[in-house]
Order: sequence, then structure tokens, then C-alpha cells
Amino acid sequence: MFRKFLFLVGFGLNLACVEAQNFPKLGNDTLLDVACWNIEWFGDVSNGPTDEGTQYTNVLALLNKTDIDVFALEEMSNYNTYNTLSTALASKYDTYISTFSQTQKMCLYWKKSMFNVIGTETKDIPLNSSENYNFASRPPLQVCLQTIGGTKTDTIYFLVMHMKAYADLDSYNRRVGASAALKTYIEANLKGKKFIVLGDWNDDLDQSTYNAAVTPFKNLLDANYTFPSKELTDIGKSSYAFSVNMIDHILNSKTLDSIYLKGTAHVFDNAPSYCTGFSNNTSDHYPVYAFYDWKKLTTRVIPAGLEMVASNSAINIFPNPVSSIVSINCDRDVNSLRILTIQGKIISNLSKENLDMKDVQLNLTELEPGIYFIELTFGNSVYLKKIVKN
Repeated sequence: MFRKFLFLVGFGLNLACVEAQNFPKLGNDTLLDVACWNIEWFGDVSNGPTDEGTQYTNVLALLNKTDIDVFALEEMSNYNTYNTLSTALASKYDTYISTFSQTQKMCLYWKKSMFNVIGTETKDIPLNSSENYNFASRPPLQVCLQTIGGTKTDTIYFLVMHMKAYADLDSYNRRVGASAALKTYIEANLKGKKFIVLGDWNDDLDQSTYNAAVTPFKNLLDANYTFPSKELTDIGKSSYAFSVNMIDHILNSKTLDSIYLKGTAHVFDNAPSYCTGFSNNTSDHYPVYAFYDWKKLTTRVIPAGLEMVASNSAINIFPNPVSSIVSINCDRDVNSLRILTIQGKIISNLSKENLDMKDVQLNLTELEPGIYFIELTFGNSVYLKKIVKN
């Protein structure tokens, strides 16, 4: 993972002031909450808010107190400041930052308790020269995360973007080109997978900030991709402090349409009521966030007609963890038994004819160490138990 933690206070951070801003909790403990936020030249002493210490204190307080599960940030503009922020958040969040040379980088923070990163699938998205130009030399950042816990795991690709700014013809055309490149990439590389695209798109979804032209993201809307943030566009919300436009957006794959909780998109445009001078001393953008059904992502679906066995049933699976032989004692006849990987892949499937009805012994010696599930069915009931193979 590309990350260095340095304990730096080069711009006079007053860490004792982190609790100064009373931002509210926005995250939901039972859902998956995702957000994007342009933090305006964060850490750059020559651009953006002039008081770097105040900006840092407010950004850290907002990230800590809103308690969002996955936070995409744009305009991370100083590695030392990024390292300091990441160190301050390290007890809760893991992180990854863009590796390109352009100053305004993107990064992602995610809760360690909810996700593991898949490093081989985490990268700056490769672009050709014209695509890189259209993205203002800021290729989208792709971070691949795998869920932790529950009765199954799932994988979500998070793409963090920062498109070309300004309401002129050249910038508009570059956003059109970048949107085309994004669509090509996700349909060639992420087809059938779950992904969420977050970031500063620098334009709106109803009509463009340039001359009220057709939105540069018409190609994605015409392809029926869901933008949770369009709910905000449709009611006249703005994510930029100095305009009336929604220019920060969230898009999800069609495979997440049934998991997105419709009507839950929000823009934290009342942040100034918790932080005096927010748009001048912290950021000229407001965070945008939305909610997804975490349970659907992490719970194995029980087939129709089956019910989960009550937890107080007399079913004993031991030892756990196990290195070789696992024993299964039940208070009822077993119809079938399956061993599944944590991803839900079936690696063993035994029917009633192969079982000793109530007492089963399985040799797991040849299984790779890791987490597995043993699934037992009894008539119209099913029992699922997580086991650890040493």
C-alpha cells in the first residue's frame, strides 16, 4: 500500500483543537455510508484557505465526528499533511492515495473494521495521453475493498475522481471526454462487478455549468447508471459554496442498484452552522454522502422455503479453530452439508445418503488455512456456522 506516516507539525497544527467543531454524526451504524468531499488544496500553503492549521483541525474533526464508513477526498495537496491526517485517523481508518505527480491528489479512507484492501486491484487507472489530458492529469483512483464479517464477503471497487474545473468550452469538452473514458473503463474492466464512483465531477447532471449546455454526463445517464446525487440535483441542492450547482457526485454500478437505499443522498450543506467560516477556512465544497444496505452485502441469502435454525438448537461443531478433523453433533437428522469459502464458493457438498444423519466427522486437513462456513440443512431449516481452519 502506498502510504507513509510521518509525525509532522510543520505548519503549526494545534491538535488539541480537533474537538473544537461540533460536527454531527452522519453515518449509520447498521448501513454502509459513503461520501466524497473536495477539501480545497489541503496542505498547500500557496492555495486554498490561508490558515493551514485551522483547515487541518476542521477537516480532521469533520472526518472523525461524521463517522462515515468510506470517505473519498479530492485535492489532497501535500504528502506531509496527508501523512499527519492519516496518523491521526489510524485507529479507525485505513487509507490509500494517488501516486501521480499532479499536486491535487485523490485519496480514500475506509473503516478497518469493515473492509480489507485488495492491493493488486488498487491503483491509478491507466489512461492514454488524450484521456489523461481530459482528466486534467488526475487519473481516477481505484481502491478495491473486500467486506469483513457477516456470513459472506463481497467486493466493491471505489473510484475517486476529480474532473476538469471551470465553466468554459474547453473544460466542458474535457469533462465530456473524461466521462466517455470513464464509461469505457468501467464497462471493459468492471462489468458485472460492484463499484461506486465518487468525487468532484465539476459539473451538474441536469445541465452543464457551461452555458446551460447538455450535461457532460449524458452518456452515463442514458446508459441508466444510477447517480444517488441526482436526487440532490433534482431538488435544487448545491455542493459548492459559491454557486447553485451540484458538482460533486456519487454513481454506482447497476449491480448495486438494489442495495442503494433510494432517497438517502445528502449534501452536508449545513456544515457552516457547525463551523464558523467553513467555506473560507475549511473548503469551498460540502461533503456529499449516501447509504447502502450493508446487510445485503454481508449476509448470505437463504434459499426460498428455508428458515434459519434457532441459535439455541443443539448443534455442536468442534473444535473451532480446527486443524484437521471437525466433528458435528446435531439434535436432528441432517439432510445436507456444505462447506463454503468466505466468498460463498462451495468446496464440499454432501447429501443425506453420505451422512451419518446426526453425527458427522469431516477431514479438513487439505483445506488452506482461513475462514470457512459449514452449512447444515434440516428439512426446511438451515444452520450456518463460521469456522477457522488453522
